[in-house]
Amino acid sequence: MSGAQMWPAILPRQVRDNPLREAEVKVYDLLAEQLGPEWTVFYSRPWLGLTPAGVEKDGEADFVVVHAVRGYLTIEVKGGAIAFDPAADQWTSTDRYGIKHNIKNPVRQAVSAQHELLKAVKNSPSWPNRFIRARHGVVFTDSLPPAEALGPDMPREMFCCRPELKTISDWVRHRLSTGDEQPMGEAGVQAFRDVLARPFELSVPMGHYLDDDDQAIAELTPQQYHILTAVQDAPRMAAGGGAGTGKTILAIEDAARKAAAGHRTALVCLSPPLAQHLTQRLLNTGVYVWDLDRLCRSLASEAGILIPTGPLDPDQIATLICRSAEKRPDLRYDAIVVDEGQDIRSTCWVAFEDLLNSREKSCLHVFFDTNQSVYGDVSGELASFQIAPIRLTRNLRNTRTIHDAASKFYEGTELLADGPAGTTVEWIETTARNVDLKVLEVVRRLTGDDEVNPENIVVLCASDVMIDTLAKKLAAFDDISIEKVRDFKGLEKPVVILAATRDLSDINELAYVALSRPRVHLVVAGEPEMLSWLRQAEA
Repeated sequence: MSGAQMWPAILPRQVRDNPLREAEVKVYDLLAEQLGPEWTVFYSRPWLGLTPAGVEKDGEADFVVVHAVRGYLTIEVKGGAIAFDPAADQWTSTDRYGIKHNIKNPVRQAVSAQHELLKAVKNSPSWPNRFIRARHGVVFTDSLPPAEALGPDMPREMFCCRPELKTISDWVRHRLSTGDEQPMGEAGVQAFRDVLARPFELSVPMGHYLDDDDQAIAELTPQQYHILTAVQDAPRMAAGGGAGTGKTILAIEDAARKAAAGHRTALVCLSPPLAQHLTQRLLNTGVYVWDLDRLCRSLASEAGILIPTGPLDPDQIATLICRSAEKRPDLRYDAIVVDEGQDIRSTCWVAFEDLLNSREKSCLHVFFDTNQSVYGDVSGELASFQIAPIRLTRNLRNTRTIHDAASKFYEGTELLADGPAGTTVEWIETTARNVDLKVLEVVRRLTGDDEVNPENIVVLCASDVMIDTLAKKLAAFDDISIEKVRDFKGLEKPVVILAATRDLSDINELAYVALSRPRVHLVVAGEPEMLSWLRQAEA
């Protein structure tokens, strides 16, 4: 004969190993073994009821034993030596070590559970609307049985004690054997399942998890600011670190602090899109934000120097900056902060020195990427300009899953991932001609069921052709950015969808930039060969 239907069917290990649950586990095993399949046993079922005044009260039944014909029995279980002090109205249990514990009145708990559960099951759609047998009882797993009733509301037969445990099923049947109540039938048993063991699942949109991770990252970022305090008076400083170590955030804060102290301050980078982002971050701070080309042309124009036609190479830029500073000393700065310094060529560092008001007192602070596999030994190049180096070793911008994905293209100073664990990176295989369609599918899912704000998503790709294709496919999503990987250097978004076409293949710099741009979630869609290359170090 198979045993009773138990809820839960298997006790979790943490319950069985909990010494405070020892008595309950013993009763669970005995009921499961001794009662037949016509019995249903619910273990540790909480309930919520109302007082006569309408105030909520909650409780928990250690066991609820249900039978289609006999009715139901609520059981409260207590271990140890049980005692009751009527003067204090206090029940106690003394364990094997002689330690006394105050406990709730087990009879009152069982009675309360009996009545509140009956109210609950009567509201179930499957309730048969019958007058059924409802009883309560108490199991003392370690105590000897009382010689007589413990009170007018506590007859001897209400209690199952240590000598009777080996036949606890007989005690259960006896408790549910008297009275002229009606059987509840299978419909009544189902009503108890509806109340005490109804399965449910409340979905959590991915966007909720991403918001939590992004908040955790936002709280981490300012932890690097102590570095600025330590070097605020250093005339020459270079801070190097990998993606996510907060270089741009530190550059922004450094420039803002210099301007707030009354210094004429410039924040310079190579990338126009990054300069535009920095400008927005530094509005009303007094900081002059430039991309290198625009800085050069602005200086030359102010100084009345003829600017060559066409694109300017690094040597031309450096020459124009130096000539402008010499001709118009009033254009010089007290402090120059450089972000993404690995992109700046050697000749321009000399020009920055000339653009400072004082070589001894003015500040030149540089923030650069230490990825030697992409940029080489930038710190060695900067050292020739007598700049004191600082290493940034904590990734505070990315979740750990994103850090792991990007680190496969990083060689340099070891980085510690301090962000939250994060969601799993999504690697989506597709064909070359369907990459755009797969990106569209991902965008619809993220902004739909996953409830991700479109403003928090950027789609990155490596070619102008794919930019145009995606712009058409995603025209209905006004707030989603579509950018080339190279133009997004130094920038970030909570969510990045990477269209991993062959334009990206074997270009480590683009792979490194693309995989490190998301703060909390990364989706990569591409051909199997492309995904295999991007995940190269996972094998």
